[in-house]
Amino acid sequence: MFELNKNYTREFIHTACGGSKQAFLPTKNGKVVAACLRADLNPQAPDVILCDGSASARAAGRTLSGQRDAIPVFIKRETDAFRFVGLFTVGESLVAPLECASYARNSGFTAAQVSRVLKMKRC
Repeated sequence: MFELNKNYTREFIHTACGGSKQAFLPTKNGKVVAACLRADLNPQAPDVILCDGSASARAAGRTLSGQRDAIPVFIKRETDAFRFVGLFTVGESLVAPLECASYARNSGFTAAQVSRVLKMKRC
């Protein structure tokens, strides 16, 4: 469906996967269908995904943490250009503030803003 290291628009990702065009973890039918990440907020992506404390991010992170299916992961390169970096599954989900704090370093989030850390595994 997606070619490794090729850029895609959010419109194309939405058409192919479904879900919201704005959410970083778009969901469809109760499942996260992709990850569209910004490097400034997720500096360790695609290996680590940070979820902030907003209701939508908390819900999407909780949903993804319980999924077994692989999702396509994209990293934003420029305005409406998201590079496909592969298919990933969740390897580990951290929610304890002390466990999450170190992952917030060098991201656009403070430790207090991170509600969940998803450690991803390449498929």
